[in-house]
Amino acid sequence: MGILKNEQIEQIVENEKAKESELEELDQEDQTQEGKRKVFRNKLEPILKLFSVAQICLYMLVILGLSTVYLYLTTRHLAISLAVGILTLGFSFYYLVYIPKKLQREIFLMKELQKYATNVIFFLQSGYNVPDALQMSKDKLDPEIQEDIDKTIESLEKEAVLKTDHFRKYKFPSINIFHQNLRIKYEVGGTPKELFSRVNKYINFEIVARDKLYRRKKYAQNRIHVMILMVLSFPLIFLFSDKEIYDKFLEMGYPAIATNVSLFIAILISMLFLQRATADISLLD
Repeated sequence: MGILKNEQIEQIVENEKAKESELEELDQEDQTQEGKRKVFRNKLEPILKLFSVAQICLYMLVILGLSTVYLYLTTRHLAISLAVGILTLGFSFYYLVYIPKKLQREIFLMKELQKYATNVIFFLQSGYNVPDALQMSKDKLDPEIQEDIDKTIESLEKEAVLKTDHFRKYKFPSINIFHQNLRIKYEVGGTPKELFSRVNKYINFEIVARDKLYRRKKYAQNRIHVMILMVLSFPLIFLFSDKEIYDKFLEMGYPAIATNVSLFIAILISMLFLQRATADISLLD
């Protein structure tokens, strides 16, 4: 009986270990899935700030329609045209629609930050203290900037500390310098003119320099887009100018289809890299 009990105890221990192992595996799977969902939310949240769900669907339908029609005209194969259109849909929307919109938003926010710094400097020069200057600077600014200013004001009220690290997300070095001097003004004191006159010039210079860089890159991008459209139009020119020759080309079957699909994908990849390069208007390496 004693041996039997020992075997039963060992069996119970093994069962408990097996259950614990299963629970750990389930926890790991849940953590992995939660991590994937978090990454997905982090990717999706900035897009939903700029576009409504209806706008996203509309843009995707237009992109899918244009790419499918083009590929069908050049390959005469509906299934492949639709499949390639669907496979490239996400990348096309992200780089050709979202990135330009995101860049416009970033440029707008930089100008709003410029207004914010100018307002704070004006109120400090008018004799107001730092908390009051921050509070009054919010008027007519973008809600996102107002929310960040509120975070700074809240840190002053609760901790008597000027916290501005959340402004670093804008990647605007001149504003970071402005906040360093604002912290000096709050903690040590000093005349606003001495503290902020040069910083204000830095902010204005950076805004102008970024704008010039963007215009220069946009001009180059437009010229490259013209060349890309010319390359994309070559198959259509052959199709409509000499249909018989193009039909003979398509009689080659899948090699001809692969050639046209490869051309479309190569052009799309080129446009993605071009758009990413144009969207980088940072003045720092």
